[in-house]
Amino acid sequence: MRGLQIEYNKILDAANARENKLSHTECMKILRKKGYTYDQANNGSYVYLHHKNNITSKRRGSRKEYTRILDSFRAYDKTPKDCIAYLENMGFSYRQAQTAVYNYRKEKHLIG
Repeated sequence: MRGLQIEYNKILDAANARENKLSHTECMKILRKKGYTYDQANNGSYVYLHHKNNITSKRRGSRKEYTRILDSFRAYDKTPKDCIAYLENMGFSYRQAQTAVYNYRKEKHLIG
């Protein structure tokens, strides 16, 4: 089965996973019962629980804009996780934020 985050979200929403405060493991079990692989269930559950509604973008940004935003946030002093959360709070999707932070850290020689 090919899994998309939107599918995982629908399944977990139908199970009231957030309302029932299900754990990561419990969410994984639900997805596994629907036929998804261990890795699909693991990743889908993690994104569902930790990134809530930031799967789709509310805005678009250029590399230059991401750099400006991350510089003003002093991202070079922060963890990647904090930077991703900051961009998500600004309306960017999880994947946009993840890619922007990776590119920023690579551009600034913070990673190899």
